[in-house]
Amino acid sequence: MDFQERYRKHKTFIENRWQPIDVKVLLEEDPEKKISIIREEKKRAANEIQDQDELHAFLEYLDGELKWHEAGLNQNDLRSASQTAQNNEPPNTDESTQEPQNTWSRMEKINWRGTETQLVCLMDLLTQEALLKSDRKWKTIEEHFLVQGKPTKSKNLSQSLENTLAGKTKDLKTLKEIISKVKKLED
Repeated sequence: MDFQERYRKHKTFIENRWQPIDVKVLLEEDPEKKISIIREEKKRAANEIQDQDELHAFLEYLDGELKWHEAGLNQNDLRSASQTAQNNEPPNTDESTQEPQNTWSRMEKINWRGTETQLVCLMDLLTQEALLKSDRKWKTIEEHFLVQGKPTKSKNLSQSLENTLAGKTKDLKTLKEIISKVKKLED
């Protein structure tokens, strides 16, 4: 049985066990501490989870989270190193072709030019309408979007949604109309 099958089989268990850890990770600013929290949970899970199939699925899930956060940490290290490096250094090359090698593919964030509230509202509506599948929409926004050139914080995003639901934004009606038109195009 591969990870996808194990994940589907134990999805509820994994999500319930991961949710409180995810909150700790999201609230933590320091990327190294985020990694430390996940590693601690791996040790705890190994001692607490009795069902071996559930344990295996959860540990694989945690490994994926670790890889994600470690990649982000490495990406930040590479960015800071490249900012201090001189521009006239020769690129890494593959000696057989003498072509530059890409040593790290940097994920470029999408720069949302609207407001944070508009982005949160849009993501929430897309998820509700099943046009977007994401169990971690705030984390997705934080990791893949800038708002007017500035990074987002997942803890602020839920507040933006609360403001939207409280009727503090006029954009909800417009976004619903756009999504409605997109859904009609699907049919």
